[in-house]
Amino acid sequence: MTEWLHATDRQGRFVKTEERVALLAEIREHSRRHGDAPLAVPVVHIILLTSDGLIRLVQRGDKPENPFMWDKAVGGHVVTDNPALTRQDFDDNARKEIQEEIGVEQVVIAADGLEYQRTLQAARYDLNQCAVIRMIDHDPWQGSLSRVKSGEPWLKRHNVVVYVGRFDGPMRFMDGEALDHRLIRRADLMEDLLANPWNYADGARIFMQKYYHLLR
Repeated sequence: MTEWLHATDRQGRFVKTEERVALLAEIREHSRRHGDAPLAVPVVHIILLTSDGLIRLVQRGDKPENPFMWDKAVGGHVVTDNPALTRQDFDDNARKEIQEEIGVEQVVIAADGLEYQRTLQAARYDLNQCAVIRMIDHDPWQGSLSRVKSGEPWLKRHNVVVYVGRFDGPMRFMDGEALDHRLIRRADLMEDLLANPWNYADGARIFMQKYYHLLR
């Protein structure tokens, strides 16, 4: 099935819609020639922790970008017919990615930080079966270095909405794109990122730098 993606500018404004493979190839080649991407692709990034504060990392499979590297728990392109890219579009895709990538069917997205805390404190959901998340950032022009199996790395731009949340249950890799997962303390992850940066996708460095204080 053909997948169509929207592309946006540095302010997050819609520019055009193209077929996924062609759009990413166009952006990649421009970035390699000019040192930066001309457009951003809308994505969701979901950072999951256990109830005792351990960060959940996933090892990527043999993928074209960042193969075999450790990364955030869940992420993916935002696929929607709506070029306006509303908050609901990002929420819908965050829920879909969690369901498709790690097999968690029940996903609760809190409207804000207060509702998130109240939801967790009320213990209305079994975190072994349900993921509870909240949005913590929207960056329309986030840059990260994409490492590839062949060719030079290139700077990629994402129009990204970032979520953080809790999930204690097993992660079942549904789409075959991940190999393994592990739990790690914040301080240990930061130390290992500094000592062994090439073991991690650049997105892991970014979320530790920007959201370290929120990963509790």
